Amino acid sequence: MKTPLGIAIIALSLSACAGLSGPSPEEISRLPVVRFGSPAPADGNFVLYYPAGVDLPVVAKIDGTLFSKPDQAKLNIRIKQDIYIYHNQISFDGKTWSNGQDKVGGKFWLALPGDKDGKRDGQSPGELAAEFNLR
Repeated sequence: MKTPLGIAIIALSLSACAGLSGPSPEEISRLPVVRFGSPAPADGNFVLYYPAGVDLPVVAKIDGTLFSKPDQAKLNIRIKQDIYIYHNQISFDGKTWSNGQDKVGGKFWLALPGDKDGKRDGQSPGELAAEFNLR
């Protein structure tokens, strides 16, 4: 009685691990590709395409109960090459897929007004920044 149950648990565990690797390139190729800015399918199952050289909007926002005047600014960035995204998968040609963390790295940082390079100077503007690099 314990042996069939043990085999069933092992089989379920292995199938769950296989699912963690994500869909195959063939499965992804069957999905609709939605260019950023276009409507997405209602089921939410699609590849998002960021074309190279096109303005991509990013809103930087500072808000909270500490502030009497919160603010935000719309930034427009451009990427150097086409990028396709499906869940945690990334592709630069829409055909070869990799885990996104294996291909792109980045960092975020914050400096308060009056701080520059980790030192207080009482004059510098605050900074909210992000950096993304290919690996």
